[in-house]
Amino acid sequence: MFNKPRAAQSAPPTQLHLNLRCFVGDVLIASDGTLARVLEIEPVDLTMADPDEAAFVRSQFGRFISSIRFPDAIQIVMATYPQNLKVYLDRMRALSATRLREAEALRDADAAWSMREERLGHRLLRWVTFIEFALKEVRPIENRYFVVVFHNPFIARTSTRTMTKEMFEKAATVLNRKLAHVQGELAHAGLQARELPADEVAEIVYFFYHPVCSPLADQTAPRLRLMSSVLATGQGWSPYRAAQPAADATGTHDSGEARA
Repeated sequence: MFNKPRAAQSAPPTQLHLNLRCFVGDVLIASDGTLARVLEIEPVDLTMADPDEAAFVRSQFGRFISSIRFPDAIQIVMATYPQNLKVYLDRMRALSATRLREAEALRDADAAWSMREERLGHRLLRWVTFIEFALKEVRPIENRYFVVVFHNPFIARTSTRTMTKEMFEKAATVLNRKLAHVQGELAHAGLQARELPADEVAEIVYFFYHPVCSPLADQTAPRLRLMSSVLATGQGWSPYRAAQPAADATGTHDSGEARA
């Protein structure tokens, strides 16, 4: 009789579908040896801006796009996520409970103040109920905007690519220079960009493959351990023969020692 395999045996790990190998510091290394850093752009609502200001932002953004020259490489990613309100609603419930406790404690000492706190506590509970009812019909979303900056230190395509510590450090310097250029050009366009650390980049990739559809659902963040010792020995490291994958199906990022 056929036995159904367990989930861990039947479902392949997520890293088989990802072109990612590991993080070294905040630098992401892809399977082909490409180094990447990620910027998140603060959204600007041009519909509420002055027409002249909106035209200026658009022209400066066009200038930024025109400033990107080969071999510089960037990727602009626009992502839409369900807005998660569970943390906000839990905070409102906790605040309501605090108000009601204070109302009970002050009932004999100050009746007027106790009634005020009690009204505020019940009002917060009604607000939470209203939000939960509205979320059954409305699915609020939030948009996030990212710019990914790349640099590949390997010029020729070969079957095996070995990256040394010196090669990584030189490539990371070039990548950071490109990142600073992109960030500066975005600032000229009136767009604020911040560099994302490795743990936030890992969460973005994780939630892309493990989306949360409900605005009231819990979000399980991936567990992250950086591969900080990959290039510590100065030995060569091949992205095709790394000791550990970048992420598994549970979002765990493992560290491993590099081998030449």
